[in-house]
Amino acid sequence: MIKVKRPKPPPELSRPTPAVQIERTDALKFHKKKANLKKEFPFKIYKQTFVKDPMEKAFHFKCAYCESLYESLIPVDVEHFRPKGAVVVNGKIEKPAYYWLASEWTNLLPSCIRCNRANKYKMSNRQTVTMGKKNFFPLEPGCRRATKPGAEKKERPLLLNPCVDDPRKHLEFFDNGVVCAVENARGLVSKKGEQSIAIYGLSRPSLVQRRAELAQRIKAQIERVKEARVNMRDYPDDSRFKNVLLRELTILKEFRKPEKEFAGMARQLTDEFITSMR
Repeated sequence: MIKVKRPKPPPELSRPTPAVQIERTDALKFHKKKANLKKEFPFKIYKQTFVKDPMEKAFHFKCAYCESLYESLIPVDVEHFRPKGAVVVNGKIEKPAYYWLASEWTNLLPSCIRCNRANKYKMSNRQTVTMGKKNFFPLEPGCRRATKPGAEKKERPLLLNPCVDDPRKHLEFFDNGVVCAVENARGLVSKKGEQSIAIYGLSRPSLVQRRAELAQRIKAQIERVKEARVNMRDYPDDSRFKNVLLRELTILKEFRKPEKEFAGMARQLTDEFITSMR
């Protein structure tokens, strides 16, 4: 996961079109009726192309959570950071959830179906674990959950939002593909990191394996840069070795670009080495 600057909302949302205004008004009216409290409103606006296209572009067609490139493999879910229909509270499903944020631009993120939907995974210890965000949205202990528009601003979520939080402060990636919650100098583990890993499914076996494969490529490229640096030092008057070093270093830096898969891990694995090259 990397931090992403959210672009300005599409004009259809910032200057709401009649269709957007009607849905928002109807949703508020729908949820004011007690008879509808356990029902779900048929939201449609968030699925529209004018919402989906700029969002996918901003995230370089990667899942906002796991950074998998989904475009050629699986469909994207327009994910609600705060669930629109139902939310898990103390292990139970409660309705309604954050229905007033169903078409709110700052509440929408592109997600792969593995991060967004509940799936079962067999872990290395042979235990079967269910992971996936679905209706989960944990808050810090003692934090009151919002039940009306505007009240969500007082919440303290325990999930990482890549457009708000700096994931580097909460997630630590290793060259075997494993991700752990960051531990600070006092030995305290990031609760946001822990919850995000568990709920987004960032430790699902197939994802760990793909990250590990990339990490090995990165390590191999670092060795190529080191070799090129030695050659340049041994033959300082031969411009060919300098060109080779620049080329290999450029290839290494490619892994770090925001459009690259698992750029968050790549940056952590190369930060120290890249700094040493300056």
